[in-house]
Amino acid sequence: MNKLLLTMVSLFAVTWVMAADNKPFERSQTAQVTASVESVDPATRGIVLRGGEGARVALVAGPDVRNLDQIKPGDRVVAVYQQALAAQVKPRGTPTEAPTAADRIERSKPGEKPSGAAGVSVATTVQIESVDKSFNTVSFKRSDGIVRTVAVEDPDAQRFIHTLKPGDPVEIIYTEALAVSVVPAKP
Repeated sequence: MNKLLLTMVSLFAVTWVMAADNKPFERSQTAQVTASVESVDPATRGIVLRGGEGARVALVAGPDVRNLDQIKPGDRVVAVYQQALAAQVKPRGTPTEAPTAADRIERSKPGEKPSGAAGVSVATTVQIESVDKSFNTVSFKRSDGIVRTVAVEDPDAQRFIHTLKPGDPVEIIYTEALAVSVVPAKP
């Protein structure tokens, strides 16, 4: 399933055309959580999971979850979540663009252990209004004219915003993907 998730994220990746001396900023992070199936109620489609530290979580599997009857107490559920952000300065004169989204959903085939993956990628172009290097904030104008100011905490992203100037158009792409799979209990 991790391979499926990485494939999905790479499908959303953008091939960058380098603009002048500005290098794009790219950052991604991945988190993986494993839990054990404590109980399954086929009538309500309810599942109780127990995490590694003993925390219990009750879920309801939606109607799109296939093969629920194959999940048994003791099975492991593995969830992998990935976020990615990329930003690049575009050539001067590039207009701001409204956000566009691409998504992808995959789920197990009939008869397979339940699994699935979903991802979405949103791309937009904004215009830089100002950068406050002392507070590591950047203000930008969206395509709808709304100006937003965000604080930037990541040191690499701070270095990126310090290269920006008012009027710079910046393409931003944000991607999220989640993959979940059920692994049979070990005998």
